[in-house]
Amino acid sequence: MIIYKSDCITLTYHEADKLIEATWHTYAASKEYRAALLQYVEALKHYEVRRWLGDYRQARVVRVADQNWTTREWGALFFPHCMKLEKMSRVKATDVSARISFDNMSQYMSPSQMPFNFKEFEEYDAAREWVLG
Repeated sequence: MIIYKSDCITLTYHEADKLIEATWHTYAASKEYRAALLQYVEALKHYEVRRWLGDYRQARVVRVADQNWTTREWGALFFPHCMKLEKMSRVKATDVSARISFDNMSQYMSPSQMPFNFKEFEEYDAAREWVLG
């Protein structure tokens, strides 16, 4: 079931798998980007989530101010609510600028510090198979 949709993202909850799937569709301006990430927190508050699949293939660059907001403010909101997550997979963006944005943010959010297993993939099918396995 779709729990949030905008021009830039769709959040879908798959109840049987206890999976949130976040599919980015395009560039997100600051307001839309931040609203979407705040919906991540809301999803964890309102649904029984054990797995998370982030599909960033169509994502685009994230502004530096939004990268800073993500690492300095959003992380503190998100991580306390993800203690029940078991696995998170992320399909990397095809856009080089988007990859750089995510790499910049990843410097501040080490997978070893996350309370769940995290793995990145180039291909959607591999990411979905792993997160559901």
